[in-house]
Amino acid sequence: MEKYSYIEKYFEGTLSSEEEIIFQNLLAEDNDFAMAFEYEKNVKKAITLNERKALKQKLQSFEKSKKSYKWLYIAASFAVLLGFFIWTIFLNTNYDSLYNEYYQTYPNTIAPTVRGENNTDLKSDAFYAYDSGDYKEAIVLFSEIYTKDGDDYALFYKALSLMETQKYQEALTTLNLHDYTKENTFTPFFRWYAALTNLKLKNKKDATQLLEKLTQTDNPQKEAATRLLSELQ
Repeated sequence: MEKYSYIEKYFEGTLSSEEEIIFQNLLAEDNDFAMAFEYEKNVKKAITLNERKALKQKLQSFEKSKKSYKWLYIAASFAVLLGFFIWTIFLNTNYDSLYNEYYQTYPNTIAPTVRGENNTDLKSDAFYAYDSGDYKEAIVLFSEIYTKDGDDYALFYKALSLMETQKYQEALTTLNLHDYTKENTFTPFFRWYAALTNLKLKNKKDATQLLEKLTQTDNPQKEAATRLLSELQ
């Protein structure tokens, strides 16, 4: 069984006792697996909140409709005129809605955020800015690190900081600088956030291709990519 399948089975509540032991060991010993689990947990939490909000809105709408039943006939008349317009809207992908549903701020998994006498290097400062929500400063510092050392983490967190400041085209350009042939720890996350950025920019074809790539291998973003891809098709 692919190791990330244990995360899917955990949320489905179908882990056997033996699989539960393997799952807990992976959480304790495999950093990538633990990161993937926390990310998926945050995604599911966001989806649940969105569903609760939608349900609340539906119930409120239903209560209002009961109080204004006398206007039903008038509303039905207008529905004929508005039908084509509404049909066109629902046929189109709601890119912003999907982006907001699936986007989660990626955590700092590289460096501690506490500043002190021994933590005044450029890397610590960059992550301190990122964790503090000072994304403009983070962009500057991660850019400096990447120019100096060419480290993938600096490129990745620079792109994330650009996404947080809604500079999506620049973020996509930054994400595309990654050498996807390396297939290192960050590669699935580069693909995932590049897919989300393309989604935000309404580049459905490019987003779909990236998501399809994620569904073809065992990686932390496979389940989320499969779910999002199904909503795009």
